[in-house]
Amino acid sequence: MNSNERFEYMAELFYKDTGLMAPGKDSPVACGITNREQRDEAWNEWIEKFYSKLFALHESNANCCENN
Repeated sequence: MNSNERFEYMAELFYKDTGLMAPGKDSPVACGITNREQRDEAWNEWIEKFYSKLFALHESNANCCENN
């Protein structure tokens, strides 16, 4: 997966979770928040949670492998 594909994947997950378009994507007025700063803030919060969950999962798997 290249960086563009990764962004598109994460942007889709962000949209499904929040109903907002990711920064860099065109956001129609009907989408709700059109203020760029609000959308960026929501993205940053979502990204932090996404990576926190990802790293916790990785750590859990690493610990599982080490203990077997």
